[in-house]
Amino acid sequence: MPEKTPLTTRDAILADLGDSRAAGLDLDAWLQILARSGERMASGSRTRLATSAGRARVAGVPLTTVIEAWMAVAAVTLAAEGRTPAGHLRLVGDGTRALCAGYADGQIESIRQEERQRTLLLEALLSEQPPEQVQELATRLGVELTGRRSVLLVGEVNETILDRLNDAGALAAPQRGRIVAIIGGRVPRGPETAGLGRPGLGIPGIRSSYADAIRALGMARRLGLRGVVPYGDVLPEALIAQDQTTLRELVDATLTPLRSARNGGPQYIETASVWLQEGLSVAATARVLEVHERTVRYRLARIAKLTSLDLQHADDRFRLELAVRGARLLGDVPAG
Repeated sequence: MPEKTPLTTRDAILADLGDSRAAGLDLDAWLQILARSGERMASGSRTRLATSAGRARVAGVPLTTVIEAWMAVAAVTLAAEGRTPAGHLRLVGDGTRALCAGYADGQIESIRQEERQRTLLLEALLSEQPPEQVQELATRLGVELTGRRSVLLVGEVNETILDRLNDAGALAAPQRGRIVAIIGGRVPRGPETAGLGRPGLGIPGIRSSYADAIRALGMARRLGLRGVVPYGDVLPEALIAQDQTTLRELVDATLTPLRSARNGGPQYIETASVWLQEGLSVAATARVLEVHERTVRYRLARIAKLTSLDLQHADDRFRLELAVRGARLLGDVPAG
């Protein structure tokens, strides 16, 4: 009967596992380690096994395949050498632990590699790089960018938010102290402040949505809003904030009479804001402010007198609401 050699042992294991399952495994190195080891494995050999398993993980080889291959190599090699059962088990155990540790390190490296790839793709996607080059990079990474996509911009960075977005299928990565996520379906919701751009088609649409998301997040922060804030919801504020000089003139001209402590101070501006938000309902305004309805009516009458605005007239109410919203955008009053 022909003597088994490391080469014939390796070929037998390859035939048993199949080329696709054994791809990425350093079987020759394993055979050398086993041939040179006593009943305990040297530190350098354990390190070599761990490195081998880490490379296998990065190459996408399942851990079960790695361990099955190791057991097959050990069974054939150690049985042929006539080692004691106890020594055999110790050596196999040393190798298995080294492989598992190396595989775990490889898994961490794979995650880091994926994060780096996502970051590179997002940087290219949101830059002025030609769309065809970005599409080529996305194709290499297996990322689909066709169809309508929205950009979600989260104003903080933490692992919980990143995990939620990635679990929902978004292409998400930290960018300059924020999280940028490209979303193709339902928008994942959370309590943190985030701006959502309007959906756009392809790479140009994503870039346009990103610009929307930046503006939406900025408006949300200035208004003290929480959760996901679509750009369309703060479009009026984005419009009036474009000319801050004129906005300041409007705010000062309209609200200065209400700011005087002698005239009542901030309570009048707060009352006007709540009354406008509550659809001009005195009862609802009283509930929110926790005051009597007569108090609300009195304050509204004082607001009309001090500003010379007719609150029954739509144009005057529009001016008052514009001034109140403008004051929030300028940071003159606390965001509601």
